[in-house]
Amino acid sequence: MKKILILLVISYICAVSANHAVKKLYPAKLREEIRVIPNQKMVKLLALGHDGFAADILFIKVNLHSGSLMWKPLKFVFDSNWSYGIMDLITDLDPKYFTAYLFSAMGLIHNFDDVKRAKPIVEKGIRVFPDSWELPFWIGYDYYVYFSDYHTASEYLWSASQKPGAPKSFLSLMFNALKEKGDYRKALWALKSLHEKEDDKNIKLIYAKKIIQLENLLTLQKAVRIFKKHRNRLPDSLDEMVRVKLLKKIPEDPFDMTYKLDSKTGRVMINRTKTGA
Repeated sequence: MKKILILLVISYICAVSANHAVKKLYPAKLREEIRVIPNQKMVKLLALGHDGFAADILFIKVNLHSGSLMWKPLKFVFDSNWSYGIMDLITDLDPKYFTAYLFSAMGLIHNFDDVKRAKPIVEKGIRVFPDSWELPFWIGYDYYVYFSDYHTASEYLWSASQKPGAPKSFLSLMFNALKEKGDYRKALWALKSLHEKEDDKNIKLIYAKKIIQLENLLTLQKAVRIFKKHRNRLPDSLDEMVRVKLLKKIPEDPFDMTYKLDSKTGRVMINRTKTGA
């Protein structure tokens, strides 16, 4: 028994010494991994009919590259071109790889330009999964948050809201995007949905006032369209439409704001200036 213990101690010391020697001789060093976007035909040939398995392996590689940046030194940066090139390949190998489409717009965004790289991949996914609300939602969210591109954001968010099972939780985001875009009709639909599901009386009252505000904007915008149709030009101001009797008067804003007309685009907007200020 004593000999066995001595042998165990000696073995342990040898193992620790060997490990220490290896670290001294071959110190651990972080290196950039080799990143190449392989040819799709070559991958399919090597996969021997297991395209889905090959897509899984490539997906893991992209995840490791993206996730490892959390603990690697700052000199290691995200390779957007490679990552999105691989994601495009993955979704070609396995067109029903829903997680890959979702991850492209949701978890793989490292900088502003990645949103633009994700867009065609997600659009490919939308064609494969036409009933998914998640895919158009995340692209809409990205364009809203990263670019303040309300036009693109509102189109995708509106599309998402019309899909089966779409939650109402992002209606506020969609309402803001639609309103900033100037699509008051769809914004009104979103706002009425928010008003309908709201239980808090104070918030419900605010929503009711915003509904009146949007209805005023719709009325004014309609008058501008009629004016342009009959006179082949935009009105100089909202008051001009009152003078030509297209409007009885400029509607009163429920928040005591004023309305203004962009004479170049013909869009009616809230002036953000209170009446009498």
